[in-house]
Amino acid sequence: MRGEIEVVWLQKYLHILAMLLALCCVPASTWAHSGGDHPLINAAGRGDLSQVKALLAAKANVNDDAGRGITALMVASQNGHREIVQALLTAKANVNIKTRRGETALMVASQNGHEEVVQLLKKAGAR
Repeated sequence: MRGEIEVVWLQKYLHILAMLLALCCVPASTWAHSGGDHPLINAAGRGDLSQVKALLAAKANVNDDAGRGITALMVASQNGHREIVQALLTAKANVNIKTRRGETALMVASQNGHEEVVQLLKKAGAR
């Protein structure tokens, strides 16, 4: 019994430690692969258009920033998921939200060479 309690305790605190490290140390290239309880962000990062549309239809917060300024629009832009970017923009995603490091969806799309996404973001008012 005591061993089981220690394992649960250890798992809980390792999870908290992982989250704290992610908040401070996660580079943009790993945003789309972060776990957590952010279904819209995770679906956008995976390129799952049907899931993104279902979540938006269910009134998911299009500007949820996972507590660190990283939005579904950013991960979709980073990975070049043009159709998802368009769906998020249609749902009124804020194109100018910045991460704690000052990065925007436009910046990560540009850095990763996703020209079509860059043009969509600029048309939507990204700067």
